[in-house]
Amino acid sequence: MSIHMPRLLKGRFPSAIPLNARKRLAIWIDQQSWIPERHNLSMRILRDWAAKDVEAFHRFLWSHHIGVAKFYETANDFGSGNLLPTRKMLFEDLQTSLLRRNMDPRGVKSVLEIGCSSGYLLRFMETDLFPAATTFEGIDIDKYAIEKGEAYLRGCASKIRLVCADMVDLDHISGGRKYDVILCAGVLMYVRERAAADVVRSMLNACSGLVAIANPAHPVIDNVKLKHSEPRSDAALIHNIDAMVEGAGGTIVYRRWEGSKEFDGQTVYFIFCSPGDSRPSKTNNLKRGYHVKG
Repeated sequence: MSIHMPRLLKGRFPSAIPLNARKRLAIWIDQQSWIPERHNLSMRILRDWAAKDVEAFHRFLWSHHIGVAKFYETANDFGSGNLLPTRKMLFEDLQTSLLRRNMDPRGVKSVLEIGCSSGYLLRFMETDLFPAATTFEGIDIDKYAIEKGEAYLRGCASKIRLVCADMVDLDHISGGRKYDVILCAGVLMYVRERAAADVVRSMLNACSGLVAIANPAHPVIDNVKLKHSEPRSDAALIHNIDAMVEGAGGTIVYRRWEGSKEFDGQTVYFIFCSPGDSRPSKTNNLKRGYHVKG
């Protein structure tokens, strides 16, 4: 198969080529180690699709483990020494938020992660944060990452259980089970506003303690002021998670917004919330690190 690489690596791929044909080409390109910047290229030839249906675009990339899914795999690995700065910050704030929720981290018994990839964050929580927990479960649509993680975790005699599933089906997957802690880091940005709000509601319904959510920060204004979700240049979405939590009847325990400031190339917008309190919170007046009293 002959490909004129300089031409393809510049600008957009011709959208006149049928989308299904470009999907097959994107998968093939991403598997060819000899092609320069193949992971970027595999996304670029579908960029016009992202503009039309960002959720379907990202679901395709992750479910076929191409493009951004490959970048994510190479940037994250098992072991506390491999945790990125933003994830270290997230876990520090998680422990603080548990205490503000009057939950002793040593008493956490069950953990669920939405968008768990290979389970490397679950493994850190199992070994370093919640050693007394007996249940660690994770779901992700990336089958390759799930299988890779399962192979690693079997060798560690880990209690972690990974399932290949879509987070939009969380109500069905959870089956009425409740978890002390639910984590969703860097995942909601790949679905549209309505779908993200539905997942937030499902997480709160499945949680008996604390839900921790990490999503990109708006670089100019605090996300809490957004009236609607906004796209980034990479087609990911910047959401107002505060409003989604409120809409689901949850209570924000702690939040963190760092604006345009980047850590390991990522912006920081963390929301820690609990279920079951439908009283309106004062999120419009929240500042960075503000603690909302129940």
